[in-house]
Amino acid sequence: MAQIFRRETALGGNRDLDASLSELFHENTKLRRSMSGAAEGQGAFGVHEMEAMARAYKRYRSYPQTSLPPLPASLVGPPIADVIAARRTSRNFAEAPLELGDVAALLHWSYGVTGEAIMPGGARQQFRAVPSAGALYPAELYLGVRAVNGLEPGVYHYEVPTASLALLDRGDPTPLLHEACCRQDYARQAGIVVLMSAVVERSRRKYGERGYRYALLEIGHLAENLHLACTALGLAMVTTGAFFDDDMADLLEIDGCDEAVMYVAFIGKRGGGS
Repeated sequence: MAQIFRRETALGGNRDLDASLSELFHENTKLRRSMSGAAEGQGAFGVHEMEAMARAYKRYRSYPQTSLPPLPASLVGPPIADVIAARRTSRNFAEAPLELGDVAALLHWSYGVTGEAIMPGGARQQFRAVPSAGALYPAELYLGVRAVNGLEPGVYHYEVPTASLALLDRGDPTPLLHEACCRQDYARQAGIVVLMSAVVERSRRKYGERGYRYALLEIGHLAENLHLACTALGLAMVTTGAFFDDDMADLLEIDGCDEAVMYVAFIGKRGGGS
């Protein structure tokens, strides 16, 4: 049995903690048979769950909107087996800007709406490109745009139901992102920086504290979709968890608690080398 209360800290240093925070997190997000309904299936949805599923995205309706170009109906990519085998982290970015069509494909294939079903009562439930606990889709996508043909530099939010981008802040965000990402040069080289946040309450309201685990899992699904989409499009991508959380929250004007950036991806045209 794991020792929940240890004397040494996970990160070392001089902090005198009585417990590892990671172990406390794991212990407090366990699913137990004693929990009401925990051992039963989740097939029946109540009114509150249905409402949460139907509103599983943020909207910035009052901000300038840019419609993303539709994906070509005849779009044919490499076989999925080839894409998986070829997926590699690519740290070399070319100077050329990204195309808006590539950005549209990345967003659609990573977290876009890919289908829908009629739910009890006649409501339409949309489904995305990732598996999501309870179809609650806690993730949100923001883009720091430096170099994309047809899109002015700025900070954008991906508007899922309309397949568009809401311009939250004009101007090249590269200096702010470079600082927030611990001065990693990728922020200065990539065409876009994708900020993946989680609105944890969407999952937690149904699954309690375990919903935080589900939100983290979903960010992982989303990031891998981005990786595979970049591979299929011949783009370079590198991810990082090295960023200052509060700086990211300030950049997006979120509170960093109810909604927080969890993962970052740098994406651009592929340069020479690996």
